[in-house]
Amino acid sequence: MSQPQLSPEHIRQAAHWLARLWSEQATAEDEQACVHWRQSDPANEYAWQQLQQLQGHFDSVPARTGHRVLAPGNRLSRRQLLVMTGVIASGAAMTGIGTRQQWQPLLADQRTATGEMRSLRLADGTQLKLNTATSLNLRSDAAGHRLRLLRGELLVELPENARSLQLSCRDGVVQAHHGRLCLRQQAHDSQLAVYSGQASVELQRIEGESVTLNAGEAVTFSAQRVQPVRPADTNQLAWIDGRLVAERMPLTHFLAELGRYRQGMLRADPDLARLQLTGVFSLRNTDVTLARLPEVLPVRLRYFSRYWVKVEPA
Repeated sequence: MSQPQLSPEHIRQAAHWLARLWSEQATAEDEQACVHWRQSDPANEYAWQQLQQLQGHFDSVPARTGHRVLAPGNRLSRRQLLVMTGVIASGAAMTGIGTRQQWQPLLADQRTATGEMRSLRLADGTQLKLNTATSLNLRSDAAGHRLRLLRGELLVELPENARSLQLSCRDGVVQAHHGRLCLRQQAHDSQLAVYSGQASVELQRIEGESVTLNAGEAVTFSAQRVQPVRPADTNQLAWIDGRLVAERMPLTHFLAELGRYRQGMLRADPDLARLQLTGVFSLRNTDVTLARLPEVLPVRLRYFSRYWVKVEPA
């Protein structure tokens, strides 16, 4: 029987659960929620078992150091818990859990955590905005900027006198000299939207296959195929202001987007696919956004724990 395919998200979630259960703040509810999480997906259980094996690497540190970290009576604060999660996830990456492509985002030059959004300004005035759970590598020299998006979503703003930009991802390579563009790498394809200026994208696996986008255009592409060019949707940039704008958006799609910004699992009953949602919602406080749903739709929220929520028909 083949091993389940692990993604960085599987590793991160397993690390989160392991770190939380190490904490003296863990409750019986947390333990039960962890069991549910492990049983919900074979890849979750596999990631969990791999991290259990990884504990042996931590057990090999000097006794005094380990005692300071894990000794009974030392309560872990929320910040310490997040640090421990990061340590375990990085350790998992470096000891061979998953493929190189799976753990690369954990060691990236720049990255954001789930729910975090961050801005960077380069020396020539180029601005980068990283959306939730985004990782990228960055190299700059006299020839220009070379960025590698490993996961997530990146908005780039290039002023007129900026250096040229080469932005690559799993599916292709984007070239631009000025303007405003956003690249998002998804599970099976990538999306490029150009809001000002011009950019071209060349597919990763088909040499010479490329498409040029002008301001106001967007395209979805994989390593081997480009879909038709369409108008860019400015609502998709609402995340910059911590908002999610929905216009007759299927509820299942809405919850998938919202889930990108919160820790743990957010699941939707398949029967909810027929429901649609319109409005402006907060990404900075996803609990508040979830609480609004029963007010506008015939749904209810079922909390297995703070980190596991299922939306069901009312």
